[in-house]
Amino acid sequence: MVRRGWSERLYRSLLRLYPKLFRVRFGDELVQLFGDVMRDAGEGRGGRGGIGGAWVRILADIALTAPAERLDQRRVAHSISRPASAVTKALGLLGIVGGAFLLAGLIPNLPWFWVIFNLRLVPFEAGAIAVILAIHALQAGRSRWASLVVALPAILANAWHLVMTILFVNRPQPPLPDPEFRPTYALAAMSMWFANVAFGLVALRLGVVSRWGSLALTVGSVLAASGFFGLETSPLAGLVPTLSWIGILLVGVGWVLLGVTVAMRRRPLHEPAADRTLDR
Repeated sequence: MVRRGWSERLYRSLLRLYPKLFRVRFGDELVQLFGDVMRDAGEGRGGRGGIGGAWVRILADIALTAPAERLDQRRVAHSISRPASAVTKALGLLGIVGGAFLLAGLIPNLPWFWVIFNLRLVPFEAGAIAVILAIHALQAGRSRWASLVVALPAILANAWHLVMTILFVNRPQPPLPDPEFRPTYALAAMSMWFANVAFGLVALRLGVVSRWGSLALTVGSVLAASGFFGLETSPLAGLVPTLSWIGILLVGVGWVLLGVTVAMRRRPLHEPAADRTLDR
């Protein structure tokens, strides 16, 4: 009895190799069949090899059928779904381009470095706003208010930082050349990073889009904002530039991954009304 219980638990674990829908539909029947096979094998009625032989045949069957079931499920899911709308694809592409520009601006020691440093922020902010809009439309069906509470501040904060960036885009050096604009620009940057942190956390929690992208955006925004944490006078002051650089790198990767998720996401043929926001 103990051996049968251990065998059954192991077999149930192996059934996780099958798609979820398959397990829900056939899982109990397969477990019952497994118990019958093990009982017959233990009593010498299960063919050659006894219990060991029965396990070999069961493992071989799982190895052959589990991948086939997963492949069939993907084919069915693909056949009853459709590509993202043109608007959604465009928003995702903007996010990919924006993230790529942000990453390109991290390449130092080039004669046009400061030009790229300034120019990269324009497509970056535009791409961020585009992806936020697309992700909010996708997340609205899961939790409309939770998504809206973080999406709206993120859009406004990124738009504010975009305006501040445009004001300095033609400067031959990094932004903040004029002391009177520094507090305003710093506040815009701080608002952007923290709004992105909140947006990334909610996206990570809802799980509608790439979790790796959401995680990279969240962690990267925290690190990028490290200069606002008052670390300049702490023993960690020397790490602030490095942390910020890593943070910006992660943010760029995060927006690229989220943009890819949005652009490549397939929609069910009969989707909820909340998911059709961008198709109107």
